[in-house]
Amino acid sequence: MNATKRKFNALLQGIGARPIQSPALDGQDNDAHLSINRPSTPNSIPTTDDISTLSKTMNPPGILSTPSDLNKRRRVLDSTTGNKTPGTTISNVVLKKWTPGGNAISPSKESRTGSPKYCPGDRDELIRRLGTFQELTEWTPKPDKVNEIEWAKRGWVCQGKERVRCTLCAKELIVKINKREVDGKEVPVLAGSDIEEAFVKRFVELIIDAHQEDCLWRKRGCDDSLLRLPLASPPSALQSLRQRYDDLCARRSFLPYLFNLRLPANLDLKAIKSQLTPTFFTEPPPPSTNPPSVNDVALALALAGWQGLTNPRVGAVPNSATCATCLRRLGLWMFKSKEVDEATGQILVPAPMDYLDPVREHRFFCPWRNATVQHNPGARTTDNKTAWEVLAQTIKNHAYLRTQSEKSNLRSVFHRPAASVPVTPSKGVQADADRRSPLPGPDMVDDDDEDTSARDAKDKERWVRLRRVKSLFDTKNGRKLRRTLSRPGTASSRPPTAHSRQQSVPPETAGEK
Repeated sequence: MNATKRKFNALLQGIGARPIQSPALDGQDNDAHLSINRPSTPNSIPTTDDISTLSKTMNPPGILSTPSDLNKRRRVLDSTTGNKTPGTTISNVVLKKWTPGGNAISPSKESRTGSPKYCPGDRDELIRRLGTFQELTEWTPKPDKVNEIEWAKRGWVCQGKERVRCTLCAKELIVKINKREVDGKEVPVLAGSDIEEAFVKRFVELIIDAHQEDCLWRKRGCDDSLLRLPLASPPSALQSLRQRYDDLCARRSFLPYLFNLRLPANLDLKAIKSQLTPTFFTEPPPPSTNPPSVNDVALALALAGWQGLTNPRVGAVPNSATCATCLRRLGLWMFKSKEVDEATGQILVPAPMDYLDPVREHRFFCPWRNATVQHNPGARTTDNKTAWEVLAQTIKNHAYLRTQSEKSNLRSVFHRPAASVPVTPSKGVQADADRRSPLPGPDMVDDDDEDTSARDAKDKERWVRLRRVKSLFDTKNGRKLRRTLSRPGTASSRPPTAHSRQQSVPPETAGEK
């Protein structure tokens, strides 16, 4: 019994005591104790040396171990190691993002939602790849057959100085035409047209052949009509136009004057404003940055496909505009006159640029400028229109259909369809019709007077044609038949026969014969 008490007291004293160490192992044990005693973090995982040191610390020399001590040590080791599996290493540990709700979010799930590497039918990804070619310091203009749109259609992105890389197979290629490096600098080289054509022909082949054999971009690229803008639907087209107009109105202090613009000859801004819906500028409610009256410059730029520039890091850039399709950036301050006499409208200090052509400022492959890109493959007509021309035609067609719908609604309320048909109405039917359809008021008659007169003229012309057609089937026997039927006292509807004539002769006349 006394021996058991001594063992128990020795065990209690040994738990908090530091074991006697040799001078040679003093530094190593100090490091082990520091690693054990410092607070645990999600990234810290005890190693085998730490576990053995912990075992030595909890079991000092000279103290015997009992089954209860072994169980206690096993529980402590399990809680410290966290049921570590033999194959777990630091590189296999996935760090998790802590949230206030206590839920852990794995960053691997966030990284999985990246941009797809092969998507020949995704228009947004094609525009994203085109955006990598917009820096002139990285990519200089190339001939049409090997320009940036051709590379982007086959999955290439601009990776560096005249260098492209495939998004799927990661192959890289340097595209240089008539250039060479001299002392670390690129110098243009004058070459003949035949040499340049040979370079272009070779790069046209490399757009496809430079991919790896198993790369999907080698088999199929993007369709030529993928950049085409869907502007045939009036609701979506008008909604996008309103959004671009609001973006530009927020920058109205930087917008150039109307006389600084050079619009196309067939762009009638006044007619388009009259063809827009009455609630276009009021529904949804405009932001506070919009002026009370219509801003013609903002509307003209929005019709040409321009909108306000927004930088993902800085935010809205107040003095710049951009195109969401070709990603062209436009500095508005370069086209606005610096000083203008408000009384006379005379330009005192001109702008750095002479004028702003909102259509020509787009890049060559943009559908707002290029009618071939905007062409609908399924259209029956062969005349191509740019995107702004299609948008103007959509607004015009929508206004016409809206006007015709309003007229048909008025006609259905105030016009009786049977009134233009020449029939003989009875008294009861006429009285019932008068009760059902109220007579239009003076203002209603004035509004529909022109339509009624035109309709009556068409009805008269139609009846004249019917009479002419009827006269073609009118013969002599038919006229005689109509005269017989029109005589008073004629009860038969058929022409008389010989037998009927004999019966109709009076007896006195028959006896005389």
